[in-house]
Amino acid sequence: MPLNLTYYGDPVLRTRAEPIEIVTDEVKEVAREMTAWMHEHQGFGLAAPQVGYSWRLFIATLPILLPNGHYQPTNEYFVFINPKLSSPAKETWTRAEACFSLPGIHAHVTRPIAVTVEAMDLEGNTFIKTLEGMAARIVMHENDHINGVLMIDRMPHKERRAIDVQLRKIAKERAAA
Repeated sequence: MPLNLTYYGDPVLRTRAEPIEIVTDEVKEVAREMTAWMHEHQGFGLAAPQVGYSWRLFIATLPILLPNGHYQPTNEYFVFINPKLSSPAKETWTRAEACFSLPGIHAHVTRPIAVTVEAMDLEGNTFIKTLEGMAARIVMHENDHINGVLMIDRMPHKERRAIDVQLRKIAKERAAA
């Protein structure tokens, strides 16, 4: 089944997603498709609302820091179902983020440097991971998606206003598509 990305302006991106009560074959298939899509597009994370499903599910990789200071996704992607974040670090860091649902937009977002996530995998097993750095940032970004929050909501107000024209253009182009 081909995945169709949702873009800024689509109401599913602003809706708090529903918990997944049972990991069905459909949930597994969507997660497999999302993982394949992420691998193909060298992405770091993708949430179910970004492909039109109002589910509390996202895919994320634990990236590798390259010698040049950039990050690269690994070939290992993790499925997080019904995630719950806890224990955010007091220390924060600000870094530019990008998002498949906001093409061409980069936002400087301040987030905790570490966080703990408890979630379920595709087999229905609960796991807990404490993540730091970019891995924590990716999980927090994707978790925002399942709560109807976009990275632009976390930008300083002045920076957010500066991209309003770009956002309207994305919404208009995608509505016409």
